[in-house]
Amino acid sequence: MEIDFDHELEFVKRLQSGDQLAFEALYHTYSKEIYRKIIKMVKDVTLAEELTQDVFVKIWNKREVITTEKPFRYYLLTLATNLVNDFYRKAARERRLQDEIIAASTELYNPTEDQIYYKESKEIMDAAIDSLPAQQKLVFQLCKIEGKTYEEVSNMLGISTSTISNHIVKGTKTIKLYFFSQKKGFLLLAMCLFHR
Repeated sequence: MEIDFDHELEFVKRLQSGDQLAFEALYHTYSKEIYRKIIKMVKDVTLAEELTQDVFVKIWNKREVITTEKPFRYYLLTLATNLVNDFYRKAARERRLQDEIIAASTELYNPTEDQIYYKESKEIMDAAIDSLPAQQKLVFQLCKIEGKTYEEVSNMLGISTSTISNHIVKGTKTIKLYFFSQKKGFLLLAMCLFHR
């Protein structure tokens, strides 16, 4: 049901007293116009739909303080404009915050320290790989370091892919235990996690 201008005030007064049918009638009368106004401002269908809903949610929540001195349409258009402006202000604040976070993280980035962490971690990892039994070490290096497939390594070494998988599982477990058994290994991991 849409309202003609002559009966608008009556429906606004009913809305003020909490009449849901009056609210629905006002919504049907003005929602398309409000949507058209907002879409021109934001140029995004989903956002325009959300902001149009926000306008009417605000109308319902603030129904008791709606002024009847000016036409209800004027009240709605003003509210829609204010909501769009608020949205843009909030988006600008969020962009500034993101820029500040990026700038701060760039300042904190220290390539020299990162190279030290990498070098020390690599030394521990190399020692861990060296501690593996000869066949396990060879399979681990071929698959994990050189990036060869299980099939390629199977053809090279003449062993089954299931044996290769077994070597990789056992080798990985040994390396993890070795890494975490080293005090420096644990500290390096913690520093990498909490450095930035």
